[in-house]
Amino acid sequence: MTGSPTPFSKIGPPSRFKQAIRHFGGAAFCGIGLFLLLVVYFYEQPLALSSFGISSLANASLALVLVAAGQTCVLLGGGLDLSIGAIVSLVNCFAATLMGDSILSVALVVLGSLLLGMLAGAVNGLLIAYGRLEPLISTFCTLFVYGGLALTIRPQPGGHVSDDFATLLTGNLGVLPYAAIVLAAMLLLVWMPIFRSRLGRFIVAVGDNSDSAYASGLPVRPVRLATYVISGLFAAVAALFLTAETTSGDASIGASYTLNSLAAAVLGGVALTGGRGSVVGAILGGIVLSLILNLLSVLGVPAFWQDLIEGCLLVLVLAAAGVQRLRIDDWTKLLGKGRS
Repeated sequence: MTGSPTPFSKIGPPSRFKQAIRHFGGAAFCGIGLFLLLVVYFYEQPLALSSFGISSLANASLALVLVAAGQTCVLLGGGLDLSIGAIVSLVNCFAATLMGDSILSVALVVLGSLLLGMLAGAVNGLLIAYGRLEPLISTFCTLFVYGGLALTIRPQPGGHVSDDFATLLTGNLGVLPYAAIVLAAMLLLVWMPIFRSRLGRFIVAVGDNSDSAYASGLPVRPVRLATYVISGLFAAVAALFLTAETTSGDASIGASYTLNSLAAAVLGGVALTGGRGSVVGAILGGIVLSLILNLLSVLGVPAFWQDLIEGCLLVLVLAAAGVQRLRIDDWTKLLGKGRS
């Protein structure tokens, strides 16, 4: 004998509209928020509409946007990277210490920096995918390892950065900032080829349900390893940009990027539980977060209050992500058990 159907028993697979809301709702929300913030920002800073103002705004946002994109790749695969800020610091110190003025020197340092970021990400991936360590614990430990290495390379801020290299990354082509070109290149040459391939589909599948992915024959461990390598690559590019922007190396330069990248990704609709979100949302989230911090300075908010507001904002965003983990499916199962 079967019981009478409950209202929840009629719930079927989500419609395409609901799926679109799940994946791009955060991006749409960030897009609206970004528009409103830009209106306020340009009202307070009319000169920001100049080519110099637009370039400055792009330069202030690019590093966080790149790190948020790298963090998004890990989150989509069901992982977490608390060491991504330390990787930024490590690559920054490496580049600023070894770079010379010749084209060959710059090219070798850039290549070495990218490989160093990917190697650091690979270490994280190996510990998690093959060492079977929890991402939270593993990357928390490597955070101190990479931070210590950065401090060993540069105990004090300093170093040397080629003027041509700095101009190449932080200048602008007419009204188009080079920062926007760097971001577009990373998306077109790295992100889109990966996430339009089988690897991208595997990453989302593993992040959504790793047990089902394993049962379906997907290479779960190599996929998880790949997400951290990609994250390390994005962190390395962000570090190179910061090196060009600051023209120096600093072992603490990436300290704020771990939590800020998580907040930017979550603000853009990327789920901490994995398998849901988009890089567009993470990019918009990074721009929104950078713009908020920039706007606080423009409005003359004291530094203490800026830190307090930033901390409260991070808590609210990450708390909202925790609430999202209570999915309707979980409530359906709970209520179904109560009625059985």
